[in-house]
Amino acid sequence: MRAIVATRLGGPEVLELQDVPDPTPRPGQVLIKVHRAGVNFADLSSTLGRYAQAPPPPFIPGLEVAGNDVGTGEPVFAIVPSGGYAELVAADFAWSAEGLDLDQAAGYPLAGLTAFYALRHVGRLQPGETVLITAAAGGVGSSSIQVARALGAGRIIGVAGSATKQARAVEIGADEAVGYEDPIPGPVDVMVDMVGGDVFQHVLEAMAPFGRMVCIGASSGQPQQIPGVGDLRVRGVGVLPFSMGALRARNPEVFAKTSAEGIELIRSGALRPPIGRVFPLSDAAEAHRQLGSRATMGKLLLAV
Repeated sequence: MRAIVATRLGGPEVLELQDVPDPTPRPGQVLIKVHRAGVNFADLSSTLGRYAQAPPPPFIPGLEVAGNDVGTGEPVFAIVPSGGYAELVAADFAWSAEGLDLDQAAGYPLAGLTAFYALRHVGRLQPGETVLITAAAGGVGSSSIQVARALGAGRIIGVAGSATKQARAVEIGADEAVGYEDPIPGPVDVMVDMVGGDVFQHVLEAMAPFGRMVCIGASSGQPQQIPGVGDLRVRGVGVLPFSMGALRARNPEVFAKTSAEGIELIRSGALRPPIGRVFPLSDAAEAHRQLGSRATMGKLLLAV
Protein backbone atom coordinates (compact mmCIF):
# COMPACT_ATOMS: atom_id res chain seq x y z
CA MET A 1 0.00 0.00 0.00
CA ARG A 2 0.98 3.66 -0.31
CA ALA A 3 1.76 5.47 2.92
CA ILE A 4 3.50 8.54 4.26
CA VAL A 5 6.47 7.47 6.38
CA ALA A 6 8.32 9.61 8.92
CA THR A 7 11.76 8.28 8.09
CA ARG A 8 13.46 9.98 11.06
CA LEU A 9 12.72 12.64 13.65
CA GLY A 10 12.40 16.15 12.32
CA GLY A 11 10.10 18.58 10.53
CA PRO A 12 7.98 18.12 7.41
CA GLU A 13 11.07 17.21 5.40
CA VAL A 14 11.21 13.76 7.06
CA LEU A 15 7.89 12.68 5.49
CA GLU A 16 8.18 10.44 2.40
CA LEU A 17 5.58 8.69 0.25
CA GLN A 18 6.52 5.00 0.15
CA ASP A 19 5.15 1.57 -0.70
CA VAL A 20 4.93 -0.42 2.55
CA PRO A 21 3.37 -3.74 3.63
CA ASP A 22 -0.33 -3.76 4.45
CA PRO A 23 -1.09 -3.70 8.20
CA THR A 24 -2.26 -6.84 9.98
CA PRO A 25 -5.02 -6.01 12.47
CA ARG A 26 -4.78 -7.44 15.97
CA PRO A 27 -7.79 -9.13 17.60
CA GLY A 28 -10.45 -6.52 18.25
CA GLN A 29 -9.10 -4.05 15.68
CA VAL A 30 -10.94 -2.97 12.52
CA LEU A 31 -9.06 -2.83 9.19
CA ILE A 32 -10.10 0.34 7.33
CA LYS A 33 -9.64 1.34 3.71
CA VAL A 34 -8.84 5.00 4.23
CA HIS A 35 -10.68 7.72 2.31
CA ARG A 36 -9.51 10.75 4.28
CA ALA A 37 -7.00 11.19 7.12
CA GLY A 38 -6.97 14.06 9.61
CA VAL A 39 -3.84 16.17 10.16
CA ASN A 40 -3.25 17.32 13.75
CA PHE A 41 -0.66 19.09 15.87
CA ALA A 42 -0.08 15.73 17.53
CA ASP A 43 1.23 14.49 14.17
CA LEU A 44 3.72 17.35 14.03
CA SER A 45 4.75 16.58 17.59
CA SER A 46 5.14 12.90 16.70
CA THR A 47 7.63 13.53 13.91
CA LEU A 48 9.58 15.87 16.20
CA GLY A 49 9.75 13.26 18.96
CA ARG A 50 7.55 15.28 21.32
CA TYR A 51 4.44 13.08 21.43
CA ALA A 52 4.75 10.41 24.08
CA GLN A 53 2.36 7.95 22.41
CA ALA A 54 4.14 8.01 19.02
CA PRO A 55 6.22 5.01 17.88
CA PRO A 56 9.90 5.50 17.05
CA PRO A 57 10.80 6.18 13.41
CA PRO A 58 10.33 4.95 10.84
CA PHE A 59 6.56 5.11 11.37
CA ILE A 60 3.38 6.20 9.62
CA PRO A 61 1.79 9.27 11.26
CA GLY A 62 -1.93 9.90 11.46
CA LEU A 63 -4.37 9.49 14.34
CA GLU A 64 -7.82 9.77 12.73
CA VAL A 65 -9.39 8.55 9.50
CA ALA A 66 -12.65 8.06 7.65
CA GLY A 67 -13.21 5.25 5.19
CA ASN A 68 -14.74 1.79 4.92
CA ASP A 69 -14.44 -1.29 7.10
CA VAL A 70 -12.63 -3.79 4.85
CA GLY A 71 -14.57 -6.68 6.35
CA THR A 72 -18.09 -5.29 6.02
CA GLY A 73 -17.83 -2.33 3.63
CA GLU A 74 -19.55 -0.17 6.26
CA PRO A 75 -18.54 3.51 6.29
CA VAL A 76 -16.66 4.32 9.49
CA PHE A 77 -14.65 7.04 11.14
CA ALA A 78 -11.97 6.13 13.62
CA ILE A 79 -9.17 7.07 15.97
CA VAL A 80 -6.01 5.01 15.45
CA PRO A 81 -2.81 4.64 17.51
CA SER A 82 -0.80 5.69 14.42
CA GLY A 83 -0.74 4.86 10.71
CA GLY A 84 -3.58 7.01 9.39
CA TYR A 85 -1.56 8.51 6.52
CA ALA A 86 -1.98 5.36 4.45
CA GLU A 87 -4.34 3.44 2.20
CA LEU A 88 -5.09 0.92 4.97
CA VAL A 89 -4.97 1.23 8.76
CA ALA A 90 -5.96 -0.89 11.76
CA ALA A 91 -8.16 0.94 14.27
CA ASP A 92 -8.78 0.32 17.96
CA PHE A 93 -11.77 2.68 18.07
CA ALA A 94 -14.11 2.91 15.07
CA TRP A 95 -17.69 4.15 14.83
CA SER A 96 -20.28 3.93 12.09
CA ALA A 97 -20.19 6.91 9.72
CA GLU A 98 -23.61 6.13 8.29
CA GLY A 99 -25.22 9.47 7.45
CA LEU A 100 -21.92 11.40 7.70
CA ASP A 101 -19.97 12.87 4.78
CA LEU A 102 -16.84 10.69 4.41
CA ASP A 103 -15.11 13.60 2.67
CA GLN A 104 -15.21 15.42 6.03
CA ALA A 105 -15.69 12.80 8.74
CA ALA A 106 -11.95 12.19 9.21
CA GLY A 107 -11.79 15.69 10.69
CA TYR A 108 -14.35 14.96 13.39
CA PRO A 109 -13.15 12.42 15.98
CA LEU A 110 -9.80 13.62 17.31
CA ALA A 111 -10.48 17.35 17.55
CA GLY A 112 -14.13 16.80 18.43
CA LEU A 113 -13.57 14.28 21.21
CA THR A 114 -10.58 16.21 22.58
CA ALA A 115 -12.81 19.26 22.94
CA PHE A 116 -15.58 17.13 24.43
CA TYR A 117 -13.31 15.61 27.08
CA ALA A 118 -11.74 18.98 27.89
CA LEU A 119 -15.10 20.56 28.63
CA ARG A 120 -17.28 17.70 29.86
CA HIS A 121 -15.01 15.37 31.79
CA VAL A 122 -12.00 17.53 32.70
CA GLY A 123 -13.30 21.11 32.89
CA ARG A 124 -16.72 19.93 34.15
CA LEU A 125 -18.51 22.78 32.37
CA GLN A 126 -21.85 23.71 33.97
CA PRO A 127 -24.74 25.37 32.12
CA GLY A 128 -24.48 29.15 32.14
CA GLU A 129 -20.73 29.30 32.79
CA THR A 130 -18.26 31.42 30.82
CA VAL A 131 -15.77 29.54 28.63
CA LEU A 132 -12.58 30.91 27.08
CA ILE A 133 -10.90 29.02 24.23
CA THR A 134 -7.45 29.76 22.81
CA ALA A 135 -6.52 28.97 19.19
CA ALA A 136 -10.25 29.37 18.66
CA ALA A 137 -10.20 29.18 14.86
CA GLY A 138 -8.25 25.91 14.73
CA GLY A 139 -9.55 22.35 14.74
CA VAL A 140 -9.75 21.77 18.50
CA GLY A 141 -10.61 25.41 19.17
CA SER A 142 -13.57 25.47 16.79
CA SER A 143 -14.70 22.09 18.16
CA SER A 144 -14.51 23.50 21.69
CA ILE A 145 -16.78 26.37 20.70
CA GLN A 146 -19.35 23.91 19.38
CA VAL A 147 -19.09 21.61 22.41
CA ALA A 148 -19.38 24.53 24.84
CA ARG A 149 -22.54 25.66 23.06
CA ALA A 150 -23.99 22.14 23.10
CA LEU A 151 -23.27 21.80 26.83
CA GLY A 152 -25.07 25.03 27.65
CA ALA A 153 -22.26 27.57 28.17
CA GLY A 154 -23.61 31.01 28.99
CA ARG A 155 -20.83 32.94 27.27
CA ILE A 156 -18.06 31.77 24.92
CA ILE A 157 -14.93 33.85 24.33
CA GLY A 158 -12.52 32.93 21.56
CA VAL A 159 -8.89 34.01 21.47
CA ALA A 160 -7.14 34.06 18.09
CA GLY A 161 -4.14 35.68 16.49
CA SER A 162 -5.69 37.79 13.71
CA ALA A 163 -8.87 39.70 12.94
CA THR A 164 -9.74 37.09 10.32
CA LYS A 165 -9.41 34.25 12.82
CA GLN A 166 -11.35 36.17 15.44
CA ALA A 167 -14.18 36.71 12.97
CA ARG A 168 -14.06 33.01 12.17
CA ALA A 169 -14.42 32.10 15.85
CA VAL A 170 -17.55 34.27 16.10
CA GLU A 171 -18.90 32.75 12.89
CA ILE A 172 -18.46 29.27 14.39
CA GLY A 173 -20.40 30.26 17.50
CA ALA A 174 -18.32 32.29 19.96
CA ASP A 175 -20.09 35.25 21.53
CA GLU A 176 -16.98 37.38 21.11
CA ALA A 177 -13.33 37.03 20.18
CA VAL A 178 -10.17 38.88 21.18
CA GLY A 179 -6.48 38.84 20.29
CA TYR A 180 -3.71 37.35 22.39
CA GLU A 181 -2.53 40.75 23.60
CA ASP A 182 -6.00 42.14 24.30
CA PRO A 183 -7.55 42.37 27.78
CA ILE A 184 -9.48 39.22 28.65
CA PRO A 185 -13.17 39.98 29.31
CA GLY A 186 -13.44 37.82 32.43
CA PRO A 187 -14.29 36.39 34.81
CA VAL A 188 -13.75 33.03 33.10
CA ASP A 189 -15.06 29.79 34.61
CA VAL A 190 -13.46 27.28 32.22
CA MET A 191 -10.51 27.79 29.89
CA VAL A 192 -9.37 25.37 27.19
CA ASP A 193 -5.78 26.16 26.18
CA MET A 194 -3.89 24.76 23.20
CA VAL A 195 -1.17 27.46 23.08
CA GLY A 196 0.69 27.68 26.40
CA GLY A 197 3.50 30.16 27.03
CA ASP A 198 2.54 33.74 27.83
CA VAL A 199 -1.06 33.13 26.76
CA PHE A 200 -1.68 30.85 29.74
CA GLN A 201 -0.28 33.45 32.15
CA HIS A 202 -2.39 36.18 30.53
CA VAL A 203 -5.64 34.25 30.96
CA LEU A 204 -4.76 33.15 34.50
CA GLU A 205 -5.41 36.70 35.72
CA ALA A 206 -8.97 36.57 34.34
CA MET A 207 -10.01 33.28 35.95
CA ALA A 208 -12.96 33.30 38.33
CA PRO A 209 -12.79 31.68 41.78
CA PHE A 210 -13.29 27.92 41.34
CA GLY A 211 -12.23 28.31 37.70
CA ARG A 212 -10.76 25.37 35.78
CA MET A 213 -7.89 25.76 33.31
CA VAL A 214 -7.69 22.75 30.97
CA CYS A 215 -4.31 22.41 29.22
CA ILE A 216 -4.38 20.13 26.18
CA GLY A 217 -1.50 21.44 24.08
CA ALA A 218 1.22 24.03 23.68
CA SER A 219 1.42 25.05 20.03
CA SER A 220 3.63 28.01 21.02
CA GLY A 221 6.36 25.49 21.86
CA GLN A 222 6.34 26.69 25.46
CA PRO A 223 4.42 24.46 27.89
CA GLN A 224 2.14 26.10 30.42
CA GLN A 225 4.07 27.26 33.51
CA ILE A 226 1.72 26.14 36.25
CA PRO A 227 1.82 28.29 39.40
CA GLY A 228 2.75 26.73 42.70
CA VAL A 229 0.26 25.24 45.11
CA GLY A 230 0.27 28.31 47.35
CA ASP A 231 -0.56 30.65 44.46
CA LEU A 232 -3.36 28.43 43.20
CA ARG A 233 -4.82 28.11 46.70
CA VAL A 234 -5.04 31.87 46.99
CA ARG A 235 -6.63 32.17 43.56
CA GLY A 236 -8.98 29.22 44.09
CA VAL A 237 -8.22 28.05 40.54
CA GLY A 238 -7.51 24.53 39.27
CA VAL A 239 -5.06 23.70 36.46
CA LEU A 240 -5.87 20.43 34.71
CA PRO A 241 -3.44 19.06 32.08
CA PHE A 242 -5.04 16.40 29.87
CA SER A 243 -4.04 14.06 27.03
CA MET A 244 -6.71 12.09 25.23
CA GLY A 245 -3.98 9.99 23.64
CA ALA A 246 -2.75 8.95 27.08
CA LEU A 247 -6.31 8.14 28.16
CA ARG A 248 -6.80 5.88 25.14
CA ALA A 249 -3.46 4.14 25.71
CA ARG A 250 -3.66 3.72 29.50
CA ASN A 251 -7.41 3.31 30.05
CA PRO A 252 -9.04 2.17 26.79
CA GLU A 253 -12.09 0.80 28.59
CA VAL A 254 -12.69 4.20 30.24
CA PHE A 255 -12.31 5.93 26.88
CA ALA A 256 -14.74 3.53 25.20
CA LYS A 257 -17.35 4.22 27.89
CA THR A 258 -16.94 7.97 28.32
CA SER A 259 -16.59 8.89 24.64
CA ALA A 260 -20.13 7.79 23.75
CA GLU A 261 -21.74 11.16 24.51
CA GLY A 262 -19.17 12.95 22.35
CA ILE A 263 -19.78 10.56 19.45
CA GLU A 264 -23.50 11.30 19.70
CA LEU A 265 -22.75 15.03 19.48
CA ILE A 266 -20.97 14.30 16.20
CA ARG A 267 -23.79 12.13 14.87
CA SER A 268 -26.40 14.73 15.81
CA GLY A 269 -24.58 17.48 13.92
CA ALA A 270 -23.97 19.58 17.06
CA LEU A 271 -20.23 18.87 16.75
CA ARG A 272 -18.82 19.22 13.24
CA PRO A 273 -15.31 20.71 13.26
CA PRO A 274 -15.09 22.87 10.14
CA ILE A 275 -12.73 21.61 7.46
CA GLY A 276 -10.10 24.10 6.36
CA ARG A 277 -8.27 22.42 3.46
CA VAL A 278 -7.77 19.01 1.85
CA PHE A 279 -4.35 17.95 0.53
CA PRO A 280 -3.44 14.91 -1.57
CA LEU A 281 -1.68 12.19 0.42
CA SER A 282 1.54 12.96 -1.45
CA ASP A 283 1.44 16.53 -0.09
CA ALA A 284 1.46 15.51 3.58
CA ALA A 285 4.69 17.44 4.16
CA GLU A 286 3.07 20.61 2.88
CA ALA A 287 0.05 20.01 5.11
CA HIS A 288 2.46 19.80 8.07
CA ARG A 289 4.17 23.03 6.99
CA GLN A 290 0.85 24.83 6.72
CA LEU A 291 -0.34 23.59 10.12
CA GLY A 292 2.98 24.41 11.77
CA SER A 293 2.84 27.96 10.41
CA ARG A 294 -0.34 28.56 12.46
CA ALA A 295 -1.80 30.27 9.38
CA THR A 296 -4.60 27.73 8.89
CA MET A 297 -8.21 27.73 10.04
CA GLY A 298 -10.25 24.58 10.64
CA LYS A 299 -9.14 20.98 10.25
CA LEU A 300 -6.67 19.87 7.56
CA LEU A 301 -7.24 16.55 5.81
CA LEU A 302 -5.34 14.25 3.45
CA ALA A 303 -7.20 12.68 0.52
CA VAL A 304 -6.03 9.09 0.23
